[in-house]
Amino acid sequence: MIFFKPGFQKKFRLFSIFAYMNHKIIILKIGILILLFNPCPVLSQSLNPFYQAVVNSVSFDTLMNSLRKFQSLGIKAAPSASLNNTATWLVNTYTGSGYTDIKRDTFINGNDTLFNIVVTKTGLTYPETFLIIDGHYDTNTGPGVNDNGSGTSVILEIARLMQNIPTEYSVRFIHFTGEEDGYLGSHYYVNDIVTPQNMDIRLVLNIDEVGGVAGEINNKIVCEKDMSPPSGNNAASAAFTDTLANLVQLYSSLSASINFAYGSDYVPFQQAGKVITGLFEKNQSQQIHSLDDSLKNLDTNYVFEVAKAATGAALYLAGAIANTNHDDLLKKNGNAIAISPNPFQKFVFINGLPQDDGNEFLLFNCKGQKIFSLMLNPGKPYIFFNELPASIYQYQVINNKRRVVLKTGKLIKIE
Repeated sequence: MIFFKPGFQKKFRLFSIFAYMNHKIIILKIGILILLFNPCPVLSQSLNPFYQAVVNSVSFDTLMNSLRKFQSLGIKAAPSASLNNTATWLVNTYTGSGYTDIKRDTFINGNDTLFNIVVTKTGLTYPETFLIIDGHYDTNTGPGVNDNGSGTSVILEIARLMQNIPTEYSVRFIHFTGEEDGYLGSHYYVNDIVTPQNMDIRLVLNIDEVGGVAGEINNKIVCEKDMSPPSGNNAASAAFTDTLANLVQLYSSLSASINFAYGSDYVPFQQAGKVITGLFEKNQSQQIHSLDDSLKNLDTNYVFEVAKAATGAALYLAGAIANTNHDDLLKKNGNAIAISPNPFQKFVFINGLPQDDGNEFLLFNCKGQKIFSLMLNPGKPYIFFNELPASIYQYQVINNKRRVVLKTGKLIKIE
Protein backbone atom coordinates (compact mmCIF):
# COMPACT_ATOMS: atom_id res chain seq x y z
CA MET A 1 0.00 0.00 0.00
CA ILE A 2 1.34 3.41 -0.99
CA PHE A 3 0.57 6.10 1.54
CA PHE A 4 1.44 9.03 -0.67
CA LYS A 5 3.37 10.02 -3.70
CA PRO A 6 5.85 12.81 -3.01
CA GLY A 7 4.29 16.10 -3.99
CA PHE A 8 5.84 19.49 -3.87
CA GLN A 9 4.26 22.86 -3.36
CA LYS A 10 4.15 24.79 -6.56
CA LYS A 11 6.07 28.02 -6.48
CA PHE A 12 5.47 30.30 -9.42
CA ARG A 13 8.63 31.54 -11.06
CA LEU A 14 8.86 35.22 -11.82
CA PHE A 15 10.57 36.68 -14.83
CA SER A 16 10.88 39.78 -17.04
CA ILE A 17 8.65 40.01 -20.11
CA PHE A 18 10.33 39.45 -23.44
CA ALA A 19 9.19 41.52 -26.44
CA TYR A 20 10.05 41.17 -30.08
CA MET A 21 10.97 44.03 -32.42
CA ASN A 22 12.36 43.65 -35.99
CA HIS A 23 13.18 39.98 -35.31
CA LYS A 24 15.49 41.00 -32.43
CA ILE A 25 14.88 40.29 -28.78
CA ILE A 26 14.57 43.30 -26.55
CA ILE A 27 14.43 42.59 -22.85
CA LEU A 28 12.01 45.02 -21.30
CA LYS A 29 13.11 46.07 -17.86
CA ILE A 30 9.86 46.62 -16.11
CA GLY A 31 8.81 46.63 -12.50
CA ILE A 32 5.85 44.33 -12.97
CA LEU A 33 6.48 40.65 -12.32
CA ILE A 34 4.13 38.15 -13.89
CA LEU A 35 3.60 34.46 -13.35
CA LEU A 36 5.34 32.08 -15.70
CA PHE A 37 2.89 29.93 -17.64
CA ASN A 38 2.68 26.28 -16.52
CA PRO A 39 5.06 26.57 -13.54
CA CYS A 40 7.08 23.60 -12.39
CA PRO A 41 7.30 22.25 -8.84
CA VAL A 42 10.46 23.24 -7.01
CA LEU A 43 12.51 20.43 -5.53
CA SER A 44 14.19 20.93 -2.17
CA GLN A 45 17.35 19.41 -3.64
CA SER A 46 18.83 20.93 -6.78
CA LEU A 47 20.74 19.11 -9.47
CA ASN A 48 24.48 19.11 -8.77
CA PRO A 49 26.49 19.26 -12.02
CA PHE A 50 29.36 17.23 -10.62
CA TYR A 51 27.03 14.54 -9.28
CA GLN A 52 25.26 14.44 -12.63
CA ALA A 53 28.57 13.95 -14.41
CA VAL A 54 29.27 10.94 -12.20
CA VAL A 55 25.74 9.58 -12.72
CA ASN A 56 26.30 9.88 -16.46
CA SER A 57 29.12 7.36 -16.04
CA VAL A 58 26.86 4.61 -14.69
CA SER A 59 27.62 1.71 -17.03
CA PHE A 60 24.85 -0.49 -18.38
CA ASP A 61 27.47 -3.02 -19.50
CA THR A 62 29.06 -3.21 -16.06
CA LEU A 63 25.66 -3.76 -14.46
CA MET A 64 24.85 -6.48 -16.97
CA ASN A 65 28.15 -8.22 -16.31
CA SER A 66 27.43 -8.19 -12.59
CA LEU A 67 23.93 -9.57 -13.08
CA ARG A 68 25.20 -12.34 -15.37
CA LYS A 69 27.95 -13.24 -12.92
CA PHE A 70 25.49 -13.31 -10.03
CA GLN A 71 23.24 -15.66 -11.99
CA SER A 72 26.14 -17.94 -12.92
CA LEU A 73 27.05 -18.39 -9.25
CA GLY A 74 23.84 -20.38 -8.69
CA ILE A 75 21.69 -20.79 -5.59
CA LYS A 76 23.38 -18.91 -2.74
CA ALA A 77 21.91 -20.53 0.34
CA ALA A 78 23.49 -19.71 3.70
CA PRO A 79 25.74 -21.65 4.03
CA SER A 80 26.81 -23.07 0.67
CA ALA A 81 29.79 -23.22 -1.66
CA SER A 82 27.91 -20.93 -4.05
CA LEU A 83 27.52 -18.32 -1.32
CA ASN A 84 31.24 -18.54 -0.52
CA ASN A 85 32.09 -18.17 -4.21
CA THR A 86 29.84 -15.11 -4.41
CA ALA A 87 31.62 -13.56 -1.43
CA THR A 88 34.97 -14.15 -3.15
CA TRP A 89 33.67 -12.51 -6.31
CA LEU A 90 32.52 -9.48 -4.29
CA VAL A 91 35.92 -9.13 -2.63
CA ASN A 92 37.69 -9.41 -5.97
CA THR A 93 35.38 -6.85 -7.54
CA TYR A 94 36.05 -4.30 -4.80
CA THR A 95 39.77 -4.96 -5.06
CA GLY A 96 39.58 -4.36 -8.80
CA SER A 97 37.78 -1.07 -8.17
CA GLY A 98 40.69 0.11 -6.04
CA TYR A 99 39.41 -0.46 -2.50
CA THR A 100 41.77 -1.69 0.20
CA ASP A 101 39.65 -1.65 3.39
CA ILE A 102 37.75 -4.86 2.60
CA LYS A 103 36.73 -7.31 5.33
CA ARG A 104 35.09 -10.69 5.47
CA ASP A 105 33.23 -10.14 8.71
CA THR A 106 32.92 -13.70 10.00
CA PHE A 107 30.40 -14.97 12.55
CA ILE A 108 29.00 -18.30 13.72
CA ASN A 109 25.34 -19.21 13.31
CA GLY A 110 24.67 -22.56 14.97
CA ASN A 111 27.21 -24.88 13.39
CA ASP A 112 27.68 -22.67 10.34
CA THR A 113 30.36 -20.10 9.59
CA LEU A 114 28.97 -17.15 7.67
CA PHE A 115 30.39 -13.77 6.71
CA ASN A 116 29.31 -10.33 5.61
CA ILE A 117 31.44 -8.38 3.14
CA VAL A 118 32.23 -4.93 4.57
CA VAL A 119 34.03 -2.27 2.52
CA THR A 120 34.89 1.13 4.00
CA LYS A 121 35.61 4.45 2.29
CA THR A 122 36.81 6.98 4.88
CA GLY A 123 35.31 10.47 4.88
CA LEU A 124 37.38 13.64 5.05
CA THR A 125 35.27 15.79 7.36
CA TYR A 126 33.37 13.27 9.48
CA PRO A 127 35.43 10.06 9.33
CA GLU A 128 33.60 8.53 12.31
CA THR A 129 30.12 9.11 10.91
CA PHE A 130 28.90 6.57 8.35
CA LEU A 131 26.53 6.35 5.47
CA ILE A 132 25.81 2.62 5.17
CA ILE A 133 24.75 1.36 1.73
CA ASP A 134 23.72 -2.27 2.06
CA GLY A 135 21.97 -5.21 0.46
CA HIS A 136 22.03 -8.98 0.91
CA TYR A 137 23.85 -11.40 -1.38
CA ASP A 138 22.29 -14.69 -0.26
CA THR A 139 19.31 -16.14 -2.14
CA ASN A 140 16.37 -18.44 -1.49
CA THR A 141 15.71 -21.49 -3.71
CA GLY A 142 16.89 -19.89 -6.96
CA PRO A 143 19.79 -17.84 -8.33
CA GLY A 144 18.10 -14.67 -7.03
CA VAL A 145 19.08 -12.36 -9.86
CA ASN A 146 16.37 -9.91 -8.78
CA ASP A 147 16.38 -10.79 -5.07
CA ASN A 148 19.05 -9.63 -4.59
CA GLY A 149 21.45 -9.71 -7.49
CA SER A 150 19.89 -6.46 -8.65
CA GLY A 151 20.68 -4.65 -5.40
CA THR A 152 24.12 -6.25 -5.24
CA SER A 153 24.97 -5.06 -8.76
CA VAL A 154 23.75 -1.53 -8.05
CA ILE A 155 25.85 -1.29 -4.89
CA LEU A 156 28.95 -2.50 -6.76
CA GLU A 157 28.37 0.16 -9.42
CA ILE A 158 27.94 2.93 -6.84
CA ALA A 159 31.17 1.83 -5.15
CA ARG A 160 33.05 1.70 -8.46
CA LEU A 161 32.08 5.26 -9.33
CA MET A 162 32.71 6.70 -5.86
CA GLN A 163 36.10 5.08 -5.24
CA ASN A 164 38.21 8.11 -6.13
CA ILE A 165 35.72 10.80 -5.10
CA PRO A 166 36.33 12.36 -1.67
CA THR A 167 33.32 12.49 0.65
CA GLU A 168 32.55 14.37 3.84
CA TYR A 169 31.13 11.27 5.55
CA SER A 170 32.58 7.79 5.61
CA VAL A 171 30.75 5.32 3.40
CA ARG A 172 30.46 1.65 4.30
CA PHE A 173 29.26 -0.74 1.60
CA ILE A 174 27.93 -3.91 3.26
CA HIS A 175 26.77 -7.11 1.58
CA PHE A 176 24.88 -9.07 4.22
CA THR A 177 24.50 -12.83 4.34
CA GLY A 178 21.54 -14.77 5.69
CA GLU A 179 18.86 -12.17 5.00
CA GLU A 180 16.57 -14.86 3.63
CA ASP A 181 16.88 -16.76 6.92
CA GLY A 182 15.90 -13.86 9.16
CA TYR A 183 18.49 -11.10 8.69
CA LEU A 184 21.29 -13.21 10.16
CA GLY A 185 24.11 -11.06 8.88
CA SER A 186 22.59 -7.69 9.71
CA HIS A 187 21.47 -8.87 13.17
CA TYR A 188 25.03 -9.98 13.88
CA TYR A 189 26.48 -6.72 12.59
CA VAL A 190 24.15 -4.55 14.68
CA ASN A 191 24.46 -6.65 17.84
CA ASP A 192 28.22 -7.24 17.70
CA ILE A 193 29.55 -4.09 16.02
CA VAL A 194 27.07 -1.21 15.77
CA THR A 195 25.71 -1.30 19.32
CA PRO A 196 28.91 -2.23 21.26
CA GLN A 197 30.94 0.39 19.37
CA ASN A 198 28.15 2.99 19.58
CA MET A 199 28.67 3.44 15.87
CA ASP A 200 27.64 6.86 14.60
CA ILE A 201 25.43 6.14 11.58
CA ARG A 202 24.13 9.04 9.52
CA LEU A 203 21.79 6.81 7.52
CA VAL A 204 21.28 3.24 6.37
CA LEU A 205 20.33 3.01 2.67
CA ASN A 206 19.12 -0.53 1.95
CA ILE A 207 18.84 -1.68 -1.68
CA ASP A 208 16.88 -4.89 -2.08
CA GLU A 209 14.99 -6.33 -5.08
CA VAL A 210 15.18 -3.51 -7.61
CA GLY A 211 14.99 -5.52 -10.84
CA GLY A 212 11.42 -4.82 -11.92
CA VAL A 213 9.38 -7.21 -14.05
CA ALA A 214 10.22 -8.13 -17.64
CA GLY A 215 7.51 -7.04 -20.07
CA GLU A 216 5.94 -4.47 -17.74
CA ILE A 217 6.33 -0.68 -17.65
CA ASN A 218 8.85 -0.23 -14.86
CA ASN A 219 9.09 3.50 -14.33
CA LYS A 220 8.58 3.86 -10.58
CA ILE A 221 10.63 3.01 -7.50
CA VAL A 222 9.49 2.73 -3.89
CA CYS A 223 11.42 4.75 -1.31
CA GLU A 224 10.94 3.16 2.09
CA LYS A 225 10.62 4.99 5.40
CA ASP A 226 10.52 3.82 8.99
CA MET A 227 7.01 3.72 10.47
CA SER A 228 7.65 1.14 13.19
CA PRO A 229 8.60 1.39 16.85
CA PRO A 230 10.78 2.70 18.36
CA SER A 231 9.33 5.95 17.06
CA GLY A 232 12.26 8.19 17.99
CA ASN A 233 13.94 7.70 14.61
CA ASN A 234 10.78 7.86 12.47
CA ALA A 235 10.81 11.61 11.78
CA ALA A 236 14.44 11.55 10.63
CA SER A 237 13.71 8.53 8.44
CA ALA A 238 10.75 10.33 6.87
CA ALA A 239 12.89 13.39 6.11
CA PHE A 240 15.70 11.33 4.57
CA THR A 241 13.18 9.31 2.56
CA ASP A 242 11.60 12.48 1.18
CA THR A 243 15.11 13.57 0.19
CA LEU A 244 15.77 10.18 -1.41
CA ALA A 245 12.56 10.46 -3.44
CA ASN A 246 13.61 13.89 -4.69
CA LEU A 247 17.08 12.63 -5.62
CA VAL A 248 15.63 9.65 -7.51
CA GLN A 249 13.68 12.04 -9.72
CA LEU A 250 16.64 14.40 -10.19
CA TYR A 251 19.16 11.79 -11.32
CA SER A 252 17.04 9.20 -13.16
CA SER A 253 13.95 8.91 -15.32
CA LEU A 254 12.06 7.16 -12.52
CA SER A 255 9.27 8.60 -10.43
CA ALA A 256 9.20 7.82 -6.73
CA SER A 257 6.51 6.74 -4.29
CA ILE A 258 6.91 6.31 -0.54
CA ASN A 259 5.91 3.28 1.51
CA PHE A 260 6.75 1.85 4.91
CA ALA A 261 9.96 -0.13 5.40
CA TYR A 262 9.66 -3.82 6.17
CA GLY A 263 11.22 -7.21 5.57
CA SER A 264 14.86 -6.48 4.77
CA ASP A 265 18.28 -5.89 6.34
CA TYR A 266 17.48 -2.41 7.61
CA VAL A 267 15.18 -3.96 10.24
CA PRO A 268 17.90 -4.71 12.86
CA PHE A 269 19.25 -1.16 12.44
CA GLN A 270 15.77 0.30 12.81
CA GLN A 271 15.14 -1.76 15.94
CA ALA A 272 18.40 -0.41 17.38
CA GLY A 273 17.21 3.17 16.89
CA LYS A 274 19.19 3.97 13.75
CA VAL A 275 17.80 6.02 10.87
CA ILE A 276 16.95 3.99 7.78
CA THR A 277 15.59 4.29 4.28
CA GLY A 278 15.51 1.95 1.30
CA LEU A 279 14.83 1.32 -2.37
CA PHE A 280 12.47 -1.43 -3.56
CA GLU A 281 10.84 -2.16 -6.92
CA LYS A 282 7.32 -0.80 -7.50
CA ASN A 283 6.24 -3.67 -9.77
CA GLN A 284 6.92 -6.66 -7.57
CA SER A 285 8.27 -9.79 -9.18
CA GLN A 286 6.34 -13.02 -8.76
CA GLN A 287 9.48 -15.03 -9.54
CA ILE A 288 11.48 -14.37 -6.37
CA HIS A 289 12.38 -17.36 -4.17
CA SER A 290 12.17 -19.64 -7.17
CA LEU A 291 14.36 -21.04 -9.93
CA ASP A 292 12.77 -18.47 -12.25
CA ASP A 293 14.35 -15.52 -10.43
CA SER A 294 16.68 -15.14 -13.37
CA LEU A 295 18.00 -12.47 -15.68
CA LYS A 296 15.31 -13.04 -18.32
CA ASN A 297 12.54 -12.17 -15.88
CA LEU A 298 13.73 -8.74 -14.80
CA ASP A 299 14.05 -5.40 -16.61
CA THR A 300 17.72 -4.54 -17.12
CA ASN A 301 16.92 -0.97 -18.23
CA TYR A 302 15.09 -0.50 -14.94
CA VAL A 303 18.16 -1.68 -13.01
CA PHE A 304 20.17 0.87 -15.01
CA GLU A 305 17.82 3.69 -13.97
CA VAL A 306 17.84 2.52 -10.35
CA ALA A 307 21.64 2.56 -10.42
CA LYS A 308 21.62 6.15 -11.65
CA ALA A 309 19.12 7.18 -8.99
CA ALA A 310 21.03 5.39 -6.22
CA THR A 311 24.37 6.82 -7.36
CA GLY A 312 23.05 10.38 -7.32
CA ALA A 313 21.53 9.76 -3.89
CA ALA A 314 24.73 8.20 -2.52
CA LEU A 315 26.82 11.16 -3.69
CA TYR A 316 24.46 13.61 -2.03
CA LEU A 317 24.03 11.68 1.21
CA ALA A 318 27.78 11.07 1.57
CA GLY A 319 28.59 14.72 0.88
CA ALA A 320 30.70 13.96 -2.19
CA ILE A 321 33.24 16.66 -3.05
CA ALA A 322 34.33 17.60 -6.56
CA ASN A 323 38.01 16.76 -6.76
CA THR A 324 40.81 19.17 -7.70
CA ASN A 325 41.21 17.79 -11.21
CA HIS A 326 37.56 18.56 -11.87
CA ASP A 327 37.88 22.12 -10.55
CA ASP A 328 41.01 22.83 -12.60
CA LEU A 329 39.49 21.46 -15.77
CA LEU A 330 36.31 23.45 -15.21
CA LYS A 331 38.31 26.67 -14.84
CA LYS A 332 40.53 25.88 -17.83
CA ASN A 333 37.90 24.80 -20.34
CA GLY A 334 34.55 25.89 -18.92
CA ASN A 335 35.34 29.61 -18.94
CA ALA A 336 36.06 29.47 -22.68
CA ILE A 337 32.68 27.95 -23.57
CA ALA A 338 29.97 30.38 -24.65
CA ILE A 339 26.37 29.57 -25.64
CA SER A 340 24.45 32.11 -27.71
CA PRO A 341 21.96 33.51 -28.33
CA ASN A 342 20.36 33.22 -24.91
CA PRO A 343 17.35 33.69 -24.92
CA PHE A 344 16.92 31.88 -28.25
CA GLN A 345 14.14 30.84 -30.61
CA LYS A 346 15.29 27.97 -32.83
CA PHE A 347 18.97 27.20 -32.31
CA VAL A 348 22.07 27.96 -30.24
CA PHE A 349 25.78 28.09 -31.04
CA ILE A 350 28.30 26.50 -28.67
CA ASN A 351 31.70 28.13 -29.06
CA GLY A 352 34.99 27.48 -27.28
CA LEU A 353 34.69 23.72 -26.94
CA PRO A 354 37.87 21.80 -26.00
CA GLN A 355 39.37 20.07 -29.03
CA ASP A 356 38.93 16.51 -27.78
CA ASP A 357 36.35 13.75 -27.93
CA GLY A 358 33.62 12.97 -25.44
CA ASN A 359 31.96 16.40 -25.07
CA GLU A 360 28.21 16.19 -24.65
CA PHE A 361 25.41 18.75 -24.30
CA LEU A 362 22.63 17.93 -21.81
CA LEU A 363 19.37 19.80 -21.26
CA PHE A 364 17.15 19.49 -18.17
CA ASN A 365 13.65 20.76 -17.49
CA CYS A 366 12.75 22.63 -14.33
CA LYS A 367 12.10 19.34 -12.50
CA GLY A 368 15.72 18.37 -13.08
CA GLN A 369 14.78 15.66 -15.59
CA LYS A 370 17.06 15.18 -18.59
CA ILE A 371 15.07 15.83 -21.76
CA PHE A 372 17.79 16.10 -24.42
CA SER A 373 21.40 15.05 -25.00
CA LEU A 374 23.76 15.35 -27.96
CA MET A 375 27.42 14.48 -28.50
CA LEU A 376 29.14 17.66 -29.63
CA ASN A 377 31.32 18.14 -32.70
CA PRO A 378 33.55 21.27 -32.55
CA GLY A 379 33.20 21.50 -36.32
CA LYS A 380 29.41 21.81 -36.03
CA PRO A 381 28.89 24.01 -32.97
CA TYR A 382 25.12 24.47 -33.24
CA ILE A 383 21.98 22.72 -31.99
CA PHE A 384 18.45 23.14 -33.35
CA PHE A 385 15.50 23.07 -30.92
CA ASN A 386 12.51 23.51 -33.23
CA GLU A 387 10.14 21.37 -31.14
CA LEU A 388 11.26 22.56 -27.70
CA PRO A 389 8.49 24.39 -25.77
CA ALA A 390 9.18 27.89 -24.51
CA SER A 391 10.48 27.71 -20.95
CA ILE A 392 13.55 28.09 -18.76
CA TYR A 393 15.94 25.13 -18.86
CA GLN A 394 19.19 24.08 -17.21
CA TYR A 395 22.04 22.99 -19.46
CA GLN A 396 25.37 21.23 -18.98
CA VAL A 397 28.35 20.69 -21.26
CA ILE A 398 30.21 17.65 -19.97
CA ASN A 399 33.22 15.59 -20.95
CA ASN A 400 32.32 11.91 -20.59
CA LYS A 401 35.87 10.61 -20.88
CA ARG A 402 37.13 12.73 -18.01
CA ARG A 403 33.79 12.59 -16.18
CA VAL A 404 33.60 16.33 -15.55
CA VAL A 405 31.16 19.17 -16.14
CA LEU A 406 32.73 21.91 -18.28
CA LYS A 407 29.90 24.43 -18.30
CA THR A 408 26.47 24.77 -16.72
CA GLY A 409 23.80 27.44 -16.65
CA LYS A 410 20.27 28.48 -17.61
CA LEU A 411 18.98 28.47 -21.19
CA ILE A 412 15.80 30.34 -22.10
CA LYS A 413 13.64 29.25 -25.05
CA ILE A 414 11.14 31.78 -26.36
CA GLU A 415 8.40 31.59 -29.00
